Amino acid sequence: MAFLCLDISCLYIFLLCKAFGCTLASNVEIKVNPPQNFEIVDPGYLGYLYLQWQPPLAVDNFKECTIEYELKYRNVDSAIWKTIITKNLHYKYGFDLNKGVEAKIHTLLSAHCANGSEVQSSWSEATYWKPEQGSLETKIRDMDCIYYNWQYLLCSWKPGIGVHFDTNYSLFYWYEGLDNVLQCAEYIKENGKNIGCRFPKLESPEYKDFFICVNGSSESSPIRSSYFIFELQNIVKPLPPDYLSLTVKNSFDINLTWSIPEGPIPARCFIYEILFTEAGRSWMTNTIENEMHITRALNESQELCFLVRSKVNIYCSDDGIWSEWSDEHCWEDFPYEERSFFSSGDTLLTYQFPFT
Repeated sequence: MAFLCLDISCLYIFLLCKAFGCTLASNVEIKVNPPQNFEIVDPGYLGYLYLQWQPPLAVDNFKECTIEYELKYRNVDSAIWKTIITKNLHYKYGFDLNKGVEAKIHTLLSAHCANGSEVQSSWSEATYWKPEQGSLETKIRDMDCIYYNWQYLLCSWKPGIGVHFDTNYSLFYWYEGLDNVLQCAEYIKENGKNIGCRFPKLESPEYKDFFICVNGSSESSPIRSSYFIFELQNIVKPLPPDYLSLTVKNSFDINLTWSIPEGPIPARCFIYEILFTEAGRSWMTNTIENEMHITRALNESQELCFLVRSKVNIYCSDDGIWSEWSDEHCWEDFPYEERSFFSSGDTLLTYQFPFT
């Protein structure tokens, strides 16, 4: 029958044996308590929550041992628990406050302190639900946020279904680096009601969770709040290239180059999509360079047209939004006498088109 080491005196015996070299029977079972006072705290940052706890009881008896904690957390409708192992007594994470949050934690005692096998405590659990008011239909609809050219953010939405005519919505936001939650300073309005927000220039918001809450007010009924989390680098819509150089050799070998789109996005962060049209046939290709060599599909055709657009690539974001297409530009095969002034040998034509 195994001996359960449950009380403080048993732990002292265990530590004395560690210090003076006595041998513990293999059937001695070491126990460790779970963390105390485990809780999920909402500091008011629109979904950025604190998970915090205190050391387990009798932890001083393990001063020479490594005490760690395994923390699992998720929104309540998620099938997957996220897991971390830490020596700290707190953890911060961004959650979707449209849903509940649940977490659990237990203590880990390393194998060298527990007779050769890692010891785990029982779980401590905690949950958090943002108090809800108003029916689901009163929430805003079709929230859309775009970070234009890595410079300014614009969000827009539609009112909830069937809300009273006096209903109006307000937007609040926060990201790590701000001291407090801020309200939108420049609303986009329609018929006197807020339907969007133009944000001011933001200080280094990229690669951080950007938290938004849109709530509402009405004298006739409560309005349900909506919460969103964005990573701004993943919703960037850049500008298209605005200048293209086209070089045609022998009427079928073509070199294309174009300017890097203007703005703060680094050149290494772009991917480009080029759309070609020739003799009624269209095809597309991608490149991360701002130049390309192609061979015309039909050497006898007298026209080749193309457009270019840009997007932030996978080296700088997880996703992105394609820019608008550039204006279409076409190359035409001019009569021989119009190009005879070039040097003998291979005919070399160079055209440069500014995109308008």
